[in-house]
Amino acid sequence: MSFPAAGIGWLAFFFLIPLLYLIEKKKPWASLRIFFAFAFTANIILLYWIPRVMVKYGQTSTFLGVVGLLALAVYLALYTGLAGLAIRLCCRHDERLMALIPFIWVAKDLLIEKAISGFPWCLVGYSQYKNLWFVQSAEIGGIHLISFWVILVNVLLYRLIKTRRKALACWTLLFFLALNGLGYALLRSSVSRIQGIPVHTVGIIQPNSNHDQPFTPGIIRQGMAELFASSKILAAGGAELVIWPEFTVPIYPLQNPFYLSQIRQFSQEQVPILAGFTDFQNHENVFNSAILFQPDRIEKYDKVHLTPFGEYVLFRKWLFFVRKITDEIGDFTPGKTLHNLEFEGHRLAVPICYEIIFPELVRRFVSRGSDVIITISNDSWFGKTSAPYQHLAMATMRGIENRRYVLRATSNGISALVSPQGRILYQTGLATKESFLAKFRYLNHQTLFTRGGYLFPYFCWLVCLFWPLVFSRLHGQRSIS
Repeated sequence: MSFPAAGIGWLAFFFLIPLLYLIEKKKPWASLRIFFAFAFTANIILLYWIPRVMVKYGQTSTFLGVVGLLALAVYLALYTGLAGLAIRLCCRHDERLMALIPFIWVAKDLLIEKAISGFPWCLVGYSQYKNLWFVQSAEIGGIHLISFWVILVNVLLYRLIKTRRKALACWTLLFFLALNGLGYALLRSSVSRIQGIPVHTVGIIQPNSNHDQPFTPGIIRQGMAELFASSKILAAGGAELVIWPEFTVPIYPLQNPFYLSQIRQFSQEQVPILAGFTDFQNHENVFNSAILFQPDRIEKYDKVHLTPFGEYVLFRKWLFFVRKITDEIGDFTPGKTLHNLEFEGHRLAVPICYEIIFPELVRRFVSRGSDVIITISNDSWFGKTSAPYQHLAMATMRGIENRRYVLRATSNGISALVSPQGRILYQTGLATKESFLAKFRYLNHQTLFTRGGYLFPYFCWLVCLFWPLVFSRLHGQRSIS
């Protein structure tokens, strides 16, 4: 309930307390079962839209979609179950080791992000995306640091309820005020830093594409005509670049001379276009690409991190016993390099759809010199569910982490303009046809998160590995004394 679309963010500061009470006198393996059951239920509720995506995007059967949801919920719940086991093992002999819980939680999240293909969807820190002061420290340690703070507040409140110590109540309140005070200072610093930097304008189109209909040649021509018409209006309004979302019309522009000449002519006579298209090469490689059409050249970025069971099948060779099912899903080819696109002396980071939920991937774009984050997505497969709102919430955090504007163009919502402080300055409706002008600044300041690499979650892993050993040695020395 703390995540979109319900969005009751303050609930995240209390969710862990009942679980800690439940495992107080339980054996470690019982703690694993309790945390697993909690996470399995939570993931079923959060990710109820998965079957629709697999049916619409992966072209699978409804049965396989439901199986996919259950399998994903079990898989993610295993990590949380193991975290519950680690929490109980650490805390059963000495409650001072409860300080390890935020480190354990972040270490668990890093595993979810890195293992196999990774699926860091709705990490607990994202629940605070509208709590602007609280999330500003993401420029120091990324979304994982925000998750750390949320879990730490849960632990402090749990200890406060148990002990009812006034001193602890004061320290908890001071900590929460200090954290928000730090966030306020970081927010004001970010706002003042960008003052005086020239403002630029791009146009963003949300065509409300209907992917349930068959794409006949006539429908494709009509779709292209509408995109050109909207782009022309945006150019007249001052747009220096117009952004079309991922997969608006199913054409291969780099292989289709007719549409290629149309787009190139438009970019020369009206305004350059950045759009998501499929690119086919060498009769075997199919790329999901962001293509930038400029008057004098064409550049493209091929999606590096593909969507599992949507754009490719994990372990296809090993799933031979369900070959008929896995053959329902075609494979895209992952891009070979992660790179920015060059536009009028600036560098554009262009993470495509699913890539925006990976903080380290977006950080790599920015560390290589990008001045703005432009993300294009086809969210029509989600339908009118919570998923488009969840996707937007995660995209806002990439702006705070790297202090960049985020320009988001989606096929049918939710497109948005997000400030470097994480404010959603404008957002479209869901399942609506809209186009709008977005004013932003090209920024080149690099945050500690951008410069320092992806260090904080790995630091949490090191703490989890070594702190119990150090503590047990110190405890043993005190016992001998």
